[in-house]
Amino acid sequence: MEEAPPNFGAELKDAFKPVNTWVASSISWMSDVEEFFRERSLIEKEYSSKLAQLAKRYFEKKAKKTASLSVGDTPLMTPGSLESASMTTWNSLITTTEIVSQEHDKLANDMVSKCADTLKVLSSRYDAFRIQHERFEKRLTSERDAQYSELRKSKAAYDSTCKELETKRVKVDKAFDHGRPKAQKSYDTQMVEMHNVKNTYLISLSVTNAWKEKYYHSDIPDVLVSLQDLNETRVQAMNTVWKLSSTMESDSLIRCSDHMKALAAEIDRNLPHLDSLMFIAHNQPQNGWQEPPDFFFEPSPIWHDTDEIVVDTMAKVWLQNKIAKSQTGLYSLRQEVEKRQKDVESMRMKREKARGSSEAAGGRTTTEEMDILRNLLSGQEELASVDSKRVALEVEVDTVRQACGDIDKNAHTHKFKATSFKLPTSCDLCKDRIWGLSSKGMTCKDCGFNCHVNCEMKVAANCPGPLDKTAKKALKDVRKSSAAGMSIDRLSELPSANGSSHGLGLNRSNTVTSVSTISTTTANTSTASAATPTLVSPLERAGTVKAATNNPAPTPVATSSPKPPTRRVLAPPPTKYIAELPAGDVKPSGPKAKMLYGYTATNDGEISVGEGKEIVVVEPDVGGWTKVRNGMAEGLVPSAYIEMSSGSASTSTPVELDSRRISVISGEKKKGPVVAPKRGAKKLVHVQAVYDYKARTGDEFDMAEGDKFVLIADDDGNGWAEVEKNGVKKMVPANYIERV
Repeated sequence: MEEAPPNFGAELKDAFKPVNTWVASSISWMSDVEEFFRERSLIEKEYSSKLAQLAKRYFEKKAKKTASLSVGDTPLMTPGSLESASMTTWNSLITTTEIVSQEHDKLANDMVSKCADTLKVLSSRYDAFRIQHERFEKRLTSERDAQYSELRKSKAAYDSTCKELETKRVKVDKAFDHGRPKAQKSYDTQMVEMHNVKNTYLISLSVTNAWKEKYYHSDIPDVLVSLQDLNETRVQAMNTVWKLSSTMESDSLIRCSDHMKALAAEIDRNLPHLDSLMFIAHNQPQNGWQEPPDFFFEPSPIWHDTDEIVVDTMAKVWLQNKIAKSQTGLYSLRQEVEKRQKDVESMRMKREKARGSSEAAGGRTTTEEMDILRNLLSGQEELASVDSKRVALEVEVDTVRQACGDIDKNAHTHKFKATSFKLPTSCDLCKDRIWGLSSKGMTCKDCGFNCHVNCEMKVAANCPGPLDKTAKKALKDVRKSSAAGMSIDRLSELPSANGSSHGLGLNRSNTVTSVSTISTTTANTSTASAATPTLVSPLERAGTVKAATNNPAPTPVATSSPKPPTRRVLAPPPTKYIAELPAGDVKPSGPKAKMLYGYTATNDGEISVGEGKEIVVVEPDVGGWTKVRNGMAEGLVPSAYIEMSSGSASTSTPVELDSRRISVISGEKKKGPVVAPKRGAKKLVHVQAVYDYKARTGDEFDMAEGDKFVLIADDDGNGWAEVEKNGVKKMVPANYIERV
């Protein structure tokens, strides 16, 4: 049974440095062989010269003694020939010496031109080819170390985020009631950020392990096999030179032919892979090669956590976008990898064919074979680069799917592109201003969704698809109205007549906020409101800061400035219910209504009522809350949660009614709308203009001195107040008005 040839990639694994050193030493050793042939050529030259001088000297001596030695000094008859048989033989011997001198001179010249010069050229080529392997290995190692560095950065970012999260948690614990909601919201936001950073760390962990496995099991073994091919090709070339020198010496030195044949036989037995086997035998570890262990999740010393990917709602949105980005380039990378693998395999077949031709030609290395080896290495280098990217994307996708399943199955990812906004624009996700003119934001090419660059990965994959300008404008209006409690995610799923997203022309809810509510809100309310979309003024989305800068107001008469209201107090979702008396035991007295959503009381004076319950309105809505009776219990519920029965006056605002209609159309489970309830304020606050003012934007009112308005939100520090007139809410300079 024929012995299987050795394979550096399978046997040595991570041994590039010793293999490279060994191959470099072998190539360097070729210069010693070259010097040997040059010195041998000098010896042959010297020997040839001495033989020629010797033959010439003895030809001269022979000429003087030929007659004497042939016939004597005093012959009786002149011989017909001046040479005797012995002299003829001697002449032949001297002539043969002269011919041998010429053979040695020819051998000396051939040793320089056919052996020494050939070895010099081959040594230079092989060393240049070896250096190409060295550059390839350095690039692979650099890419691997860069990935290791990315993993360390991800770990450091994770630790830093966890530390910041712990700091914010401590602030929540130490915060007073009036500051607790803000601290809680900051904590929740940091929690989301920590989850995203953690997921990045875990994904980077998987990618690094995959990259490591590919490096040790694919990339480096391929380089080692190529180095092995280089060395074995070098050995074959050395054999060729040695055999040539042996043949030349055998032809010129017939009397030494037996020795030259023995040398040729020894050369024939020097198979190219015998050196490789010996090297393997002296370099292979006794206990076998041990692969470096995989990287594993290291919990932060501050935030103790597990190695499970976070799969809550916010994290799933981020993961969904992450997997979508990975899937985008994965298909093309797989095709490119397949194509390059075929090219590499084709070049390997050509290499085997060229090697067979070389053996058939007496072991002579051809230029074609060297070109094939060079092209094969280049193909492997390109394949390794593309395949590393494919492995990274596949591991990202597999890691997310193992944790979350096929979360991208019905996803419709937004097609974002970098955008520079010339006008003040608000992020449709976080509602904050997108500042800067140099690609500071992103815009969906299909539906026109605008967001910060940092918000791109947090946008839910619910793009309605390509829309025309009319549909995009309608959807933009809907997103603006989301500040009043509507969900953008549900609005974008509503079909329109032309199949695009349904856009409703909604206005802001007329629910009013109050400072008294936030001061009495419990921790449960804060937690619930943090999970609900917040209310944002249209002024904040229309560039109020710029307007305030361009319209400086005159210094008004000194007036008392009330504490600015908080516009982010939201009604909490139902979490618990209280016992109720049967409806039949209660005698209603007042308009009847029905609970559209279940509500759980969180403060004194409120009442818990289940979804669909029939209730009696005791006091109508004044500031976003309605006093009702459920059985024998009376208390307040959000006005947006109830619907008046037929024949009774409706307390629902247009936005609330549209929100209910949208819930029915979309078929989603009904949820309580976002409300901004005003507790403890039964009367509206009226203000009047003390100066004339000309509006600069569509979000501002024109004012004449003496005009009256209803105050919705006082100045919160930006110099503007929100007021209402004839059901329309807009902004005016805060120091242009006073309370009446």
